[in-house]
Amino acid sequence: MDIYNEIINTGTVLGSVFLFFLYWKKSRSWKKTVVVFLISAVMLEIGNFAGKLVRVLSYGEGLDLGELFTEEVGTHFIGRVIFTILFFPWVYGMICRRTKKEWMEYLDLLCIFMAFQHIFNRIACLSRGCCMGKFYNGPFAWKYAAGSGRGAGYSYSVYPTQLFEIVCMVFLFVLLLVLRHRKKRLLYVFCAGFSMTIFLSEFMMDTQGTIRIWGLSVIQYAAVFLGGIAWFYSIAVKKGKHFPFKQ
Repeated sequence: MDIYNEIINTGTVLGSVFLFFLYWKKSRSWKKTVVVFLISAVMLEIGNFAGKLVRVLSYGEGLDLGELFTEEVGTHFIGRVIFTILFFPWVYGMICRRTKKEWMEYLDLLCIFMAFQHIFNRIACLSRGCCMGKFYNGPFAWKYAAGSGRGAGYSYSVYPTQLFEIVCMVFLFVLLLVLRHRKKRLLYVFCAGFSMTIFLSEFMMDTQGTIRIWGLSVIQYAAVFLGGIAWFYSIAVKKGKHFPFKQ
């Protein structure tokens, strides 16, 4: 296992332990904690295919759905985030059979994990030298040492896109913890912060070979879609529908 996967797995393990604790603290039931934790883990794992789909569509490669299940192709964490936020409420409702806002309270806690995980995702990218920015020679420009074997062969300074996302995710993670302490809703804040971070980061990314529609990348459209999901949930809940369940 290389350092890239080690860092990502470290984030997953640490974040999972913290998430399990948050679930237990909310439910005070080991059975309920384990059930909700497993639902979350399954949603994130299946969401990996949504992440692969986002990456494949970004590069306009021939879409072979079979390859998403059988081949090691690039992925983007926003695909997992979108899939999880979309389908967690439905699966939770079918298994736990609870109505009103309980599903959202657990999803709020899951958002804390996703912000934490993406910190490690981008630290891993920084260590490998992938997901680099475009050429840039101003303040905070980043350049890998010659012969380091990292930086995807770049011999010039670039936008520090990984550092930008790391800083944003650290800020978002801390903000979510503060809001949780104040008993505020976290889902909308997470979606807004995560989608805005990804949207802005894409302007700094080296996007050679990727599809752009009206000046925006597929990943940026995914970020906008994520914001739309949060808006839809907020409207439904304000109207007392407690989507996706009946009141």
